[in-house]
Amino acid sequence: RSSTGSDSRKKAKTLDLVRVETSNTYIVTPPMAINNDGNSEQQGDSKRQKLTSSGKGTTITTATKQLVTMPARSIGVVPGENSPSCFFLDPMVLSQGHFANKLRTALSRWVYNPLEPPSAAALFGYTTRELAHICRSSLSEMEYALSNRVYGAEDALVIPDDVTRYGMLSEEGRQTVSMAIVSTLLESDLDLEWTSQDDGEKAMDMLPLVQEVRSNWQREEGADNELADEVIWHGLRPIVSYKSAGSKDEMPKQVQLIVEEVAKLAAHHVFLRGTPRSAACWEEDEFMEAWSIRLPTMTDKYQPSLELLGGIAISEMVEDKRQWRYFPASSLPLNPSLRIKSMLAMRNAWAVEEAKPYFEKLTMNESEIADLLKTHKK
Repeated sequence: RSSTGSDSRKKAKTLDLVRVETSNTYIVTPPMAINNDGNSEQQGDSKRQKLTSSGKGTTITTATKQLVTMPARSIGVVPGENSPSCFFLDPMVLSQGHFANKLRTALSRWVYNPLEPPSAAALFGYTTRELAHICRSSLSEMEYALSNRVYGAEDALVIPDDVTRYGMLSEEGRQTVSMAIVSTLLESDLDLEWTSQDDGEKAMDMLPLVQEVRSNWQREEGADNELADEVIWHGLRPIVSYKSAGSKDEMPKQVQLIVEEVAKLAAHHVFLRGTPRSAACWEEDEFMEAWSIRLPTMTDKYQPSLELLGGIAISEMVEDKRQWRYFPASSLPLNPSLRIKSMLAMRNAWAVEEAKPYFEKLTMNESEIADLLKTHKK
């Protein structure tokens, strides 16, 4: 990666290292020494040199008037191969987020479990610079992706540590934190402090909310350790809106709840608590009733809606009754091909509209999803 100016976002250039086999042999020699006596004839002679190659690969530099021995070496010959090759730097035209799949894969190598956090001495996760190196992106591109949670960084978790490192939250951790958040919203309708913002909408102070979530999580999980602020904010961030000009890593002082996202979180909560009568699925009427009970009552805007279950659960008709089975997108592989195979293993037929929520964070359009379904359909 090269840059001709201080602003790498505008002046940076991405180059791809390409190996090319060639019949030529490239010889590297140091510059010829020029006498200091200023003899123009000798200087001219030293510039007119011929390179020859012996049968053993020894390079001899021949001048027009005399032989001069110089250190030289051949480049491009790969050990163990007969044909020489060389490497070129080709400019690459990259689209925004070209590194998304590599970034998701890199982040998934470090899965943080809040129930069993790593020791303080262990280096856990990748720094921004390390992720940029792994994904072959510029540092500014990676900083933008992580700060705004885009281009593969949607689920990136800031690992609790003195140095900012990134990984992903374990599925078990996500579930336990989500349940603690829903319990907090249900139990604290009137206890949490609310203030009015300039636009007239009520906002919730973050400090008491975080403290309540941490307390509920410790009580429900029986954990000895405290739930880190970074993990709590990771669970809260998708369900709140807030005013901030900085990175999404920074926790704001006040937030507003997003009604639809809170309802989705409550739906997860219902499924995670188990089905009635130890059944494999929820009957639709029973699920809707249980879902409505798990929604906060601070406003009448919180209503269960089947349209919100995309990417959370799938339905099927059993004896003229619709049943719902928990099938969260967050539990599926990050690789698109492996993800579609897991979906087809759960159910043989998928409409594109049903599959879309499961590829929302993978930034795939409808035609790409349709092609993927067609390719992997049994």
